[in-house]
Amino acid sequence: MVGQRLYWVDILSKKALWRDYETGDVGEISTDSHVSFVLPGKDGAVILGTVEGPVIRYPDGTTQQLPQRTKPSSVPVRWNDAKRGPSGEIWMGTSAYGAEGASTSLYRLSNDYRTLTLEIDGLGLANGMDWSPDGKYFYLIDTEALVLKRFDYSDGQISNGQDVMRFDSDTHGYPDGMTVDSEGSLWIAFWNGACVRRYSSDFHELLTIDMPTQFVTSCTFGGKDLQQLFITTSRGDGPWSDESAHAGMTFVVETDVRGKPPYFSSTFIS
Repeated sequence: MVGQRLYWVDILSKKALWRDYETGDVGEISTDSHVSFVLPGKDGAVILGTVEGPVIRYPDGTTQQLPQRTKPSSVPVRWNDAKRGPSGEIWMGTSAYGAEGASTSLYRLSNDYRTLTLEIDGLGLANGMDWSPDGKYFYLIDTEALVLKRFDYSDGQISNGQDVMRFDSDTHGYPDGMTVDSEGSLWIAFWNGACVRRYSSDFHELLTIDMPTQFVTSCTFGGKDLQQLFITTSRGDGPWSDESAHAGMTFVVETDVRGKPPYFSSTFIS
């Protein structure tokens, strides 16, 4: 969410879509390859997670390539989920194209956009991420491992990682994208689980939002008071398929809690 403009991606259609909730305007940004995330930049620019690497797209439509991955991979890899941290840096996970057992990674792009660092390797599927409201903790979901990881966070760096929640795919589905609200609770979308669940900061389940589609992919807070939860879904991927009428739609749920505003960077490369 950037101001009152909500962005979401249609990865396989190579599009980032948006809707302005103040004006009602809608639009889309087409890319040359699959695009996995959209993050707010400075002065109306956005950062797009294309296969070739993250790029800045300026309001006039021009783009600027940012550092790319240099780690070799035996299978095709794309970016997956991403989020900007409290210190202005960007954290980005990768996803392998349908390769069973292929490992993925977590990268950090410095807040001056000049340095891309491999932070964690050997993940099953690097996915949802966010920070505690006080900025002390960084959370990361490994979807294939069915775990939520927590790290200590300080000045753009993470340390002391530990698995703090484990999920059962038969009971829960697969943890996917996530967001943290202003009270420190975690809202997790469940692929093949048809729901979003809210967990307390000490990892007790508080609430389940049942969805009319099987593959729920992510969620984030927006709206003027940050009390609307926007939830994205998918029609499926590979052998996974949901042909129901609501599959692939983006939903809005009114809540009685506030989200956290997104983090921004005050720097920008020229």
